[in-house]
Amino acid sequence: MGLSIDFTGKTVLVTGAGRGLGKAMALTFAKAGADVYLGNRKEDQGMETVKEIEAMGRKSGFTRCDVAKEEDVKKLLHDAVDFGGGKLDVFVNAAGVISIEDVMYTSDEEVKRLFDINVLGTIHALKHGLSVMEKQKHGNIVTVSSIAGRGGMAMLQAYCASKASVISLTQSAAKMAAPYGVRVNSIAPGIIRTSMWEEILDGMAHGWNPDDKRELSPEEREKLWNASVQGMIPMGHAQQPEDIAWATAFIASDLAREITGQVLAIDGGTTMV
Repeated sequence: MGLSIDFTGKTVLVTGAGRGLGKAMALTFAKAGADVYLGNRKEDQGMETVKEIEAMGRKSGFTRCDVAKEEDVKKLLHDAVDFGGGKLDVFVNAAGVISIEDVMYTSDEEVKRLFDINVLGTIHALKHGLSVMEKQKHGNIVTVSSIAGRGGMAMLQAYCASKASVISLTQSAAKMAAPYGVRVNSIAPGIIRTSMWEEILDGMAHGWNPDDKRELSPEEREKLWNASVQGMIPMGHAQQPEDIAWATAFIASDLAREITGQVLAIDGGTTMV
């Protein structure tokens, strides 16, 4: 018999599931047999993912959620547990944003927006996710950090700091949760051509200055993208959303039952620690 990851009978909650990596993660858990509940700020995107999961023959549901608002996260967890018949096996907090503004140009408002979603949102997810899982004495929480949070960079400074905070919060939560049989890990995605990376390409072209509004030509955009891939990834090619989703399913599965407090980078060798 071949080895496989099977979430049949499991209930999984994914935030940020309306697009990008969060959606890829939600669909992957459904393909692995899980019933998947979704949280997302934009209802139309979230409901589209629900339809795709239901088309696979799996159960799904949705609650509108802004992770920066604690009451939203609290309600989301309540709804997800109710959906799961009183239990929640996996909680993936994939909701997050980027800021492409250099600290020399950025405003307090932009930094607050970034930290409210990436850091405060993670705190809300851990607080209410652990409150459920510690009582049931099992479960897995997966945060989504970034390779940008593992070391300083000459750009994206505030974003790097927010994702470094996610890593630290994950490690602290893992130590707190371990006696209850709950594992907490983080996924650090590499370089993927998502809407976030399109923003990064704009930032590169504009010197990370938000006042520069010049539109990039398609040729400029492709040149910057190819240079980023070749210059940053030793394996020489970008990652795909499914690469991140597969790693997330692994880290939340019983195959990883002895792994907690870790940051798993899926980046083709961009970071090596």
